[in-house]
Amino acid sequence: MKITLAQIHSVAGDVESNVAKIIEAAHKAKASSLVIFPELAVSGVCSAEMFKSPGFIDKCEKSLDKIAAECETVGVLVGCPVGKFNAAVYMFQGQRKVFKKKHLEAFEKEIFEPSDVDELLQIGCHKYAVTIGSDLANTNDDEFLLTNRLDELMTLTPDVFINIGADRCGKNRSRTRRNELRQNVLKYERPLVFVNNVASKKEATFDGGSMIFGYESYVVASAPFFEEAVLDVNLECLISMKHVDEQQDYEL
Repeated sequence: MKITLAQIHSVAGDVESNVAKIIEAAHKAKASSLVIFPELAVSGVCSAEMFKSPGFIDKCEKSLDKIAAECETVGVLVGCPVGKFNAAVYMFQGQRKVFKKKHLEAFEKEIFEPSDVDELLQIGCHKYAVTIGSDLANTNDDEFLLTNRLDELMTLTPDVFINIGADRCGKNRSRTRRNELRQNVLKYERPLVFVNNVASKKEATFDGGSMIFGYESYVVASAPFFEEAVLDVNLECLISMKHVDEQQDYEL
């Protein structure tokens, strides 16, 4: 089975351009069972005011129909605001399934509500736990932090974790992020797919660096930093025995 990491630059508020980019990237995927896009790929990461502006979230939701029509034969998982939720929407051949973010960051609480539903995405014989951004907080079980979403999803016995994010760049952030995600792989003994938003290094916002961790908790495939990329990955790589991360860090 093959999946695709679609690391794209989603511009805040530019729904038409973002949708065109999503469709183009989905068409670049080669015989992939699932093309995965970043958090809020349709809307971009907007201010609370833009999300609250009349009709904006409705516009984002309606754009999903265009993506579904243009990518009917390709399974896509796309970050998009849906109603009162920050969501990841799976679409394939008329099917549509919505996965909602549960652990919201402070600014998101002005806009979105947390999910109260736990379910998996099943494609063929694989079951995926779909999480969004800070759903993967608290890998160290600190009682003063949020409960990790995977604590709940593990009761459904997923095979692979997916996290779509809009994680910003920063000094040592690539290393810190990689170690934070690795803790989830080590704790739950499942491989993990992470897809991040990206922009140019000059913009100094989102750095990309999408990656896949295998069962041994090392990065077995990765996209570049500060560049858009469509990366096809055969899931056989998850059983790789490598003990060195493929991904290297960047300097600002």
